[in-house]
Amino acid sequence: MNIAALTIPMKRLLILAILALPFALPSPASAQAVLAMVNQQPVTSFDVAQRMRIAQLTEGRRLSQQAALQELIDDRVKLIQARKVGYRVTEEGVDAEYSRVARSGGRTNSQFEAALRQAGIEPRALRDKIRADLAWQVILRDQARKGGDISGAELETAIQQEMKKQRTITDYQLQSVIFVVPRGTNPGERERAANAARARFSSCETGFAELRTMRDVAVRPSQFRSTEGMSEQLVKVLDRTPVGKLTPPFRSEQGIEMVAVCERKVREPSANLRSEVTSAVMERRITEVARKYLLELRKTTDIRMMR
Repeated sequence: MNIAALTIPMKRLLILAILALPFALPSPASAQAVLAMVNQQPVTSFDVAQRMRIAQLTEGRRLSQQAALQELIDDRVKLIQARKVGYRVTEEGVDAEYSRVARSGGRTNSQFEAALRQAGIEPRALRDKIRADLAWQVILRDQARKGGDISGAELETAIQQEMKKQRTITDYQLQSVIFVVPRGTNPGERERAANAARARFSSCETGFAELRTMRDVAVRPSQFRSTEGMSEQLVKVLDRTPVGKLTPPFRSEQGIEMVAVCERKVREPSANLRSEVTSAVMERRITEVARKYLLELRKTTDIRMMR
């Protein structure tokens, strides 16, 4: 996988027609204040309001006005750089992606545009975002050809580091034994009785027979549990207990309790883990490369904030 494998962050827009934001958008005829100039190209307050609406409805993000303004400046920078490297996003390419988004919501282009307008979004604003996203993919692909991609050695090192963090999963067959503390009985006496029974407990196959004959002692049915969702403290206790033995007694709501570890199996991470870790590492790498490259491009672009 290389850094050109970015996907356009467009989600299904089925909910556009029924969602309504709590703030009102300015109309194109009003509130056209210029907030920034990017190589003499204006970014207006209307553009910002549109981007805020698009981000919420297509990606579930609530952008501040400042964040939306910065995104729009970034889009202008991406398109400027695309022209510098000799790439021009064609209207046919924008149309194709726009239609794909419409189809993903089960709509024709005309139905999709009507839904956008009902949600307060000018189709042109979404098309502008699509255009910048398409240009950015090409720019990053160009960077990859120039050696901006992550090397195999780097990737392998990152994968190994991630896999070391993965916690192996242990499956247990457990069976609880409860020494009930009758009213008026000293809990300390019951705990001493539990410890004595623990010392005599030889195995899960033979040890429960004696416990079942003891007065005020309950043997629970066995259960299978794994370390997934277990507290770290409980995992440590179970791991210190040999198979076929009881844990030290502890006080619970039921009385004085011990747990027999009848079986313990360590389950290695799933076969898909390497693939999952690879994807996660590459995604982080892609994000970081794109972020740094965009910062470099902004430094070489004439960006002027008007307010």
